Amino acid sequence: MDQSLSMLARLERDVLDDSVALASILRQVLIMGAHASSAPLRTWAQQELKGYSDPAGEVPAYRKVPAQLKADMFAGSGHFKGQDISPRDLPETVKGVGNEVTIAWGVHEIQATTGSREGEHIRLGATNMAQVARLMTRDQRQRQGNPFLVVTSVYWSVSRATLEGILDQIRTRLTEFVAELRSALPNGEEEPTSEQVQRAFTSIHITVGDNSPVTVSAPVAYAEQDATATVPAGDPLELPR
Repeated sequence: MDQSLSMLARLERDVLDDSVALASILRQVLIMGAHASSAPLRTWAQQELKGYSDPAGEVPAYRKVPAQLKADMFAGSGHFKGQDISPRDLPETVKGVGNEVTIAWGVHEIQATTGSREGEHIRLGATNMAQVARLMTRDQRQRQGNPFLVVTSVYWSVSRATLEGILDQIRTRLTEFVAELRSALPNGEEEPTSEQVQRAFTSIHITVGDNSPVTVSAPVAYAEQDATATVPAGDPLELPR
């Protein structure tokens, strides 16, 4: 690390260098937030690093992404894998499952997922989706009159580009944050005031706090075979008792 650079100069250098990991940049922002006594900035940096794990907490809009609902099933001797389905195909008793998920993992988990999987799409599944598959089996047998139909799994498919887009959105907001600080400082100044830091963070319109549900929560468990990220309970999926 170049000790001759100010905290802001190091942050500016690293945020413009795509080879520098986002986690490293966010740690710098965390320290800057501490120096500036900016609780909102520290909270945002911590949540991007650790994940948005509070079920009652708010998640930034750029982490809410489209996801295709899919199912694997057997129908007699036929095996149908990765069939596109819609929420209307699910039993009426299943609530809260749609074609959008909130990616609440920390940036390291997102980067690990996009970097360690083959193929263009990542498979996501909540731990209680096994029960959804059982309910869907019963429902589809009644609808189709086929007693040999078995739904083996229900899950979401998210494109790798979509997850990479979340990381790009975070880096873009960090760049905007640095740009706002630079525009607020007189030429030659390198140390922003607490007020300037807070104003710069507010200007990039990142809201963290309460009153917004989390759809998918961290941490992530990775499956070895089929590019699957399994999400533990904590999402608002409602099932009958």
